[in-house]
Amino acid sequence: MRKLRSRQRPDNHANERRANKRSLGRWIYLAMLLAIGLGVADYAWGDFVILRAPGLVLQERIDVEAQYVGRLDELPLRIGQSVHSGDVLGVVSSVEISERLAQLSLRVAELTRQAIEKQEQMNIAESLLPIAKVRVEEARAVKENLTHLSGKGLAPADRVLEALTEKNSAEEMLIRLEAQIRSFPATREALQPAIDRVRTTFNKLTALYDDGVLRAPVDGIIDSNLPAKGDVFLTGEKILSLYTGPKYVLAYLPAHNLLPVTVGEEVRLESGQQTLAGRIVEVLPVTDTLPAEFQNTFKPAERSQLARIVIEDGASFPLHTKVRVTRPSQSLETVMSFFSGAWRTALSLFTIDAVASQGTADREIAR
Repeated sequence: MRKLRSRQRPDNHANERRANKRSLGRWIYLAMLLAIGLGVADYAWGDFVILRAPGLVLQERIDVEAQYVGRLDELPLRIGQSVHSGDVLGVVSSVEISERLAQLSLRVAELTRQAIEKQEQMNIAESLLPIAKVRVEEARAVKENLTHLSGKGLAPADRVLEALTEKNSAEEMLIRLEAQIRSFPATREALQPAIDRVRTTFNKLTALYDDGVLRAPVDGIIDSNLPAKGDVFLTGEKILSLYTGPKYVLAYLPAHNLLPVTVGEEVRLESGQQTLAGRIVEVLPVTDTLPAEFQNTFKPAERSQLARIVIEDGASFPLHTKVRVTRPSQSLETVMSFFSGAWRTALSLFTIDAVASQGTADREIAR
């Protein structure tokens, strides 16, 4: 008779090994731990390895300042408007400048009148000089004749006195005319520079005032901070600003980094979904505190070295955009290395689990 099945004795049970099964919750827990560890490591030591410098998109700014005390009467501008050199930015009226121009105009007229009067006096003196000389000669001759006749008793004394008075008067007039003619060049040399200075000041002030018209000094874009009509500005106070020239990024480099930034290095500029290429053209030998929008609440305020980065792509960011400066390949390499390491870890765990399960199945079959 053939034995169909071997039965185990009830008092002799073989120990059964449980299958090594890893639950999904354990994987999620390990992934969370790994993510938290990477986040803590990145927060604490990430800046030592990876370049992640904040930056701002800037342009050269030119302030249009008030050259005199005035009130803004017209401002035909809008925020972000493009203007060209010489375009009208606004109209400013100034009572002070108007009064000063009126005073200078009166002063020029007064000095010009004095110069004309001096010239007329000079012309009259030159015309009277020959007559005065003839008069002096005739008065001297009459006086000599009357003196000679008076010595013979042929002329009265009062007639001699009149001749003497006429001679003195003629000589006095001659002396005055000659002195006036001699002093005219000196008077003209002293008066003409004063006229020239007043006229120069008047012309400069007129050109500066330009009827109160404000003109753009360069080609540029109007700033967002525009004054209101009727605002009063003091001398030297800013009225508005223009941004001109190519845009660049002012980056705040980290204080400690294993790979220092060098001039000429290619970098990547990221802002939201837009990414542009840039190149470091200058590492400035100065430091500055991070702007308020870059400050970390949980870290003390630090001073970072500044770097100037030009945007090499044809496109550009809007002005004052916050960007993050990174190296072109470091972000991709970091992500790839992370996923590569995670993939290798997962493969090793799955391999161990599969080997354990296969061994358990083989042992069951053997039994």
